Amino acid sequence: MVKSQQPFSLQDDQLLDGVARSVTSTVNHFFSRERLEHAAKQDERLRIARELHDGVLQALTGATLQLEALSRLIDENPNAARSRLRIIEQLINEEQRELRTWIERLKPSAPEAIASYTDVAAALETLCGRIERQWHLQVQLTVARCGAIPRTLGDEIYRIVQEALNNVARHARSEIARVNVTILRDQVRIVVTDDGCGFPFHGRYDLAELSAKNWGPASLKERIASLDGQLVVTSTHLGSELEIVLPLRHNARSGAKAGSRRNGTSIAPAVDHHD
Repeated sequence: MVKSQQPFSLQDDQLLDGVARSVTSTVNHFFSRERLEHAAKQDERLRIARELHDGVLQALTGATLQLEALSRLIDENPNAARSRLRIIEQLINEEQRELRTWIERLKPSAPEAIASYTDVAAALETLCGRIERQWHLQVQLTVARCGAIPRTLGDEIYRIVQEALNNVARHARSEIARVNVTILRDQVRIVVTDDGCGFPFHGRYDLAELSAKNWGPASLKERIASLDGQLVVTSTHLGSELEIVLPLRHNARSGAKAGSRRNGTSIAPAVDHHD
């Protein structure tokens, strides 16, 4: 006998309403006119634009897709819908914590802090776990044991890996993604591979070729170029590979300048060990 399906309860409606109001409040605070006016310099505007795209925008896109799936489940399977609702609530809470941490880093601070191997690995493990829950993509992470680096560079590594994995999850139709991060004495090497369908183009192209043809992930290209880094994209019908190299010297100088206006207390949400 088929059991009758129960509609969402008043408690569920109140939970949805509370989550929506909480997200709206946080985003409105971040986008306040006063905060944006403080970012008057062009380079700071570009940096904030990249952070918004790779952080807030990607998170809201993920939440939107989850809500679309939820709307289809409400009538078909209320229990599954409630389970999906809890996942969305967790995702939004995590993003709220990350957003608050990022806002804190906009405030004037002490000289640049240092990130250890443990900090970098913990932040990336948290990120990969979130990607797996949000997109149902298996992520295999390897971080080679290394010495300390400027924490601002750790933030850049986090954002690069985040954007790369979001692109894989949204566009590659992949089941597995692999991330390898190696920090050497003079550079950082990041390799992200997947078993999906590849980019619309096939072949092997460096950053200059990708920019000239207007191919590849725009946000990643801009971020890597701003760090004087290198990018090579290899694309086939069996998957794709991103090879990224960031120089440590450039980022050490940039981090020293940024230390006067950022709070160097964390790598993205790594201080929030909420997973």
